[in-house]
Amino acid sequence: MDYSDPDAFTLPYQLTKQVRRDVYPLLEPTQPELSAKGKTVLITGVSGGIGKVIAESWATAGASGIVITGRNVHVLESIATRLQSLAPPGTKVLAQAADITNEASVAALFAATKEAVGKVHVLINSAGSLEGGPVGTTDPTKFFNDFQVNVLGSYLVTHHFLAQADGVGTVISFTTGAIANVFPGMGGYTASKLALVRIMENLHVEQPNMRVFSLNPGIVQTGMTVDSLKPYAKDSPGLSGGWSLFLSTPRAEWMRGGIVSVNWDIEEMEAHKDQIVRDNLLGRAFLNAKLGKGGHPWT
Repeated sequence: MDYSDPDAFTLPYQLTKQVRRDVYPLLEPTQPELSAKGKTVLITGVSGGIGKVIAESWATAGASGIVITGRNVHVLESIATRLQSLAPPGTKVLAQAADITNEASVAALFAATKEAVGKVHVLINSAGSLEGGPVGTTDPTKFFNDFQVNVLGSYLVTHHFLAQADGVGTVISFTTGAIANVFPGMGGYTASKLALVRIMENLHVEQPNMRVFSLNPGIVQTGMTVDSLKPYAKDSPGLSGGWSLFLSTPRAEWMRGGIVSVNWDIEEMEAHKDQIVRDNLLGRAFLNAKLGKGGHPWT
């Protein structure tokens, strides 16, 4: 691998020939096709990282309700003010601090949400943790904090979302391209993200009326970005905002249950839709080996 290439950690995970690293016309929140009018969205992890930009995209797209959550209430309140300035008159914005790893806190979040904005139609699990450290020598509490946030936290929020959704809605959970390889020092992060993908796959099968997606936001410059990846952090957080809007529309129906990446070109994907669906190209592979009757075709 040529590590001097700014796309060194993007190209290996490309489904499409076209590489997208910034918002393009199809994903502009002002596009009528992406209108969020009549939809209420709840976004986790908004006090830091990509969540803030996602919330801004939904405000620009005219969402009827926006619920933002994180741990820093002062940051959330500042973001809420910004969202009200972007959203059309009448949009309800709720900034509610919550610890998503604590079920009582999540229950309180949804109680406040019900009172302030009513039913939530779209859930975006964008909160994440990347503690870092090698397997075995990293303090267990630190190592498993990634599982607490990325797995337990996402599960608790999804659980309470489903309880108020009447079986219908959209769940978008953030994953990472790093689940495809071994990255030393990121074992807790990648293992927890891989576990979350499997949970989303189960949700897709077990709740057939629920629209479920796992979204890779690319490599974005945030407080979570490890130093070794900062030279490659060229992706706009606005791509995640546009993709989250797109995934909440009927046009993305055929992608349900799959893993998608903001770096992939949507129109190129649509041109190969039949093959993608037929060959389940958005699903995870189990092994590189070809398993089946007779075993792997040895050479």
